[in-house]
Amino acid sequence: MKADLASRDRVTLAAVTIIAAAVRLFRLDHFSYGLDEIIQGYWIQGSWDFFWKSLRFDAVHPPLDYLLARLIESVHPADWVRKVPDVLWGTLTVPALALLVGRRAGRTAGIVSAILLAAAPFHVRYSQEFRPYSMSLFLLAAALLLFDCFLERPSAIRLALLFAATLATAYTLYFAALVLAIAAGAMVMEDSFSSEPGRRRHARRFLLWSPAFAGTLFLAYLPWWPVVVEAGRRPPMAAAAPLTLARADRTVSFFLFATEGDQPLGIAGALYLVLILAGLMIAIRRPGTRFLAAWSLGGFLAIELVGQLHPHYDFVRRFLPAGLALAPLAAVALAAIRGPARGRAPAALAVAAILLVDGRSLARYFSSGRADWRPLAAYLRRRPPGERVFTENQYTQLCVAFYVVGPNWLFDGGRTGRQIPNLEGDPSRLSYSWPPGERAWLVLAGEPRSAPLRLWAMQLPERSFPSAEDAMLADLEPSLREEALVSLPPPRR
Repeated sequence: MKADLASRDRVTLAAVTIIAAAVRLFRLDHFSYGLDEIIQGYWIQGSWDFFWKSLRFDAVHPPLDYLLARLIESVHPADWVRKVPDVLWGTLTVPALALLVGRRAGRTAGIVSAILLAAAPFHVRYSQEFRPYSMSLFLLAAALLLFDCFLERPSAIRLALLFAATLATAYTLYFAALVLAIAAGAMVMEDSFSSEPGRRRHARRFLLWSPAFAGTLFLAYLPWWPVVVEAGRRPPMAAAAPLTLARADRTVSFFLFATEGDQPLGIAGALYLVLILAGLMIAIRRPGTRFLAAWSLGGFLAIELVGQLHPHYDFVRRFLPAGLALAPLAAVALAAIRGPARGRAPAALAVAAILLVDGRSLARYFSSGRADWRPLAAYLRRRPPGERVFTENQYTQLCVAFYVVGPNWLFDGGRTGRQIPNLEGDPSRLSYSWPPGERAWLVLAGEPRSAPLRLWAMQLPERSFPSAEDAMLADLEPSLREEALVSLPPPRR
């Protein structure tokens, strides 16, 4: 097994970690929250009863990250302050992954892993998002690092830390726990045949007692287990995603240089993928690194299998726990290139090229990679409070209400503050919701889009807010009411 990072490498790792933090703090308040972040912002408000009912009703994520966010809410934070813990988890993932890879694949691979992850566009993005993903990736990497330390030299303290990190992972993100089980299982199985007698003995002893470890984890997870069972019994929320090359291309692209889940791989991405595949082949053949193959390939396959058996919306972020292993695979390949003296320059050039393309992707992300609902909300807040704001769908209603009325809007049931009714795409609802003589507004944005409502709104004065997901704000002037209502399409049935 490889040694830990040397002293000089720790200085390098500290510098990379500081840079990673700076990148993740950059323009932290440049965008507003997206819909999922807004929903999380709603759920952490109000009473504890409302909080737990919301999480159990949704059942998409376990509660640990939400609990931390609710505690921070007690200081009435600004949007960017709520994101600071996610920046912290994202930053700490960089050294945690580097130490893990350094211990099992060598110091060079560990440092290169840190460099590649520090600038990875997908990781920067989710380190700035007010969601559980950043925390879950840190806990995943930390749990694997603690497991490797335990297999090297078991102790009660190390076992307790491993148990805590594993349980926290399961209480933060389901798929992170699944991928952790796959990667840790591969690690202990490999170490059971290690050439190091001590590590081989420790791994086999852990395997012997692993049912007790798993059973204790399950007992500690029992409070949330009924929610998991209920979520599994619910009907699928979408059709199973097709198994196509185009979808695979977009998924892999997201974990290389893309900032969205709908961008093709491109030439730069294809070359990076070749490097990752080379690292995969090396990892499979080299003792100590085979768990990286299980982490990446096994993780992607397991998440896809769950998605096929119980389909959910086909968001590429589902694969985040598996995608985290791609940077170490590329680092393993680069370390192999750098090994011979003549390979140092090509390896350095390859890292520089990757960082250059990362930088271009990050520049696009920091410029226009996320939505900002605040300009639209600021315009509406300047209007008299009695003017209603109609929305095209619930998606837009939730986003607009969060920034126009405030995070307590959902807990309050919309009873206080400005009225923000949802038309659900049916323009005929305006016939009884738009009072005579009163000015109102109609926000057209989000999903699903209503062709009849948008066609009807074309006769009204409109104002564009591109940053708010290309939102259009239609002015429902009182003088236009009678004529506009005459042209309303028939109500939906």
